[in-house]
Amino acid sequence: MENMDLMLTATCPAVNAALPDEERELAILFVDIRNFTGLMESQPGQTVIQIVRRLFTAFNQIVKNFGGKVVEIAGDSLYAVFGLQTELKASVNNAYQAAKIMFQTVSLFNEAYADAYYGGPLEIGVGLHAGKVFVGEFGLDNAPQLQVMGLPVNIASRLQAKTRELDNDLVMSEEVYRLLEPRDVFEQQTVNLQGISHGQRIRLAGKPYSNFALTESSPEMNYLIAIAG
Repeated sequence: MENMDLMLTATCPAVNAALPDEERELAILFVDIRNFTGLMESQPGQTVIQIVRRLFTAFNQIVKNFGGKVVEIAGDSLYAVFGLQTELKASVNNAYQAAKIMFQTVSLFNEAYADAYYGGPLEIGVGLHAGKVFVGEFGLDNAPQLQVMGLPVNIASRLQAKTRELDNDLVMSEEVYRLLEPRDVFEQQTVNLQGISHGQRIRLAGKPYSNFALTESSPEMNYLIAIAG
């Protein structure tokens, strides 16, 4: 056993936990860029990187404007929480408003770039949920970073993934819907989510995806991306 302890000490990176985990009620937003694979196939890699960075820079500012915090960006996906400084009802409404502004931002992006230069729009899928999670800071070889863990995080992620199957670009849980003010009328369904043992009541709060295929890269598209910075 002593040898095993020495081995673990030698092989495991140092864990840097700056703050103890704290249970909080948060609103959780997952957003994913659709058509990303087609974009990767049809556009130069550097062009795709610039597109994603530009969108996520805008999304990050939107999240901050509504009192949220981006927890992680991975590839074509972004994950944010709301409520670190506000109570749950306000954080849910802030998350929903942030999601709506993200959709508006993508529409503006498409007007400037996508529709005219490669034949169709980029789209995003958003999942929204709320609940009790554990919040702390954690790091391995680098400085501690915000970490949020708990079943509500998994549910929010699965809701975002479910937007494809449901053909609706904004899916929220019933927990989120009940806290919205004002509350629009959205279709209700009960769905099964991957890895979640019980059915989830959800609301379809977005619109159907378009069915388009990205066209080949054009010099005009590359030029427009370049001059936009």
